[in-house]
Amino acid sequence: MSISLSRFYQRLAKELRKSNDFESSLSAMLEWGAVNEPHPVWSQLGAFDAVGEVNAARAWLPRVLADAPCPFPVRGIYFGLGEFASKRVEYADLYFALFGRCDLDDVKSNWLWEAPSHYPDKARLKSKAMKAGGLLCHQGGATAGLSTEGYICFSLSFTSLLLRHVLDGEWFAKLGAPCPIGVVTGFDSGNRLRLGVLSREGLALTAGAMT
Repeated sequence: MSISLSRFYQRLAKELRKSNDFESSLSAMLEWGAVNEPHPVWSQLGAFDAVGEVNAARAWLPRVLADAPCPFPVRGIYFGLGEFASKRVEYADLYFALFGRCDLDDVKSNWLWEAPSHYPDKARLKSKAMKAGGLLCHQGGATAGLSTEGYICFSLSFTSLLLRHVLDGEWFAKLGAPCPIGVVTGFDSGNRLRLGVLSREGLALTAGAMT
């Protein structure tokens, strides 16, 4: 049994819209993954410091921007999942980039490759849970770890739900944007979600399809 990514995106969008708690919602997504791709690693992926991850993420963007402010008015923000490795085992970690334009109606998010853009130095979140989770997903190699779809399910669920509970009016104020900001997250290689729009009222999630 393997995970259908189209069904996963639908399930994740539903969870994002009803979520009141990062840890509980992530647990629900991990349980969904375990049903659709049975594997003992799913139960291990839920063992992390949820409060610590949320607190670290809340301090992350303001800390980076204090050292590397954006030189133009921000209209879009991309929270990318970059690929890294520890002892040749891959894991994903979040970084962010800022853009002078955004088009959330563009399903392919082509604006991510248009100027102006600002990629701050040292913009990685360095999430302990994401690193540990990625290594667990890939332990034992392709024959013993989760499938690529299972790994995407864990990584996108973790990051999008984390952002859901971190993006708020205070972050918007730190960005100093003149109008609401479009937010996209996902892997650099694809599998991206058009998460919604950030304003002084907080994050307004995309009403329709996120992919």
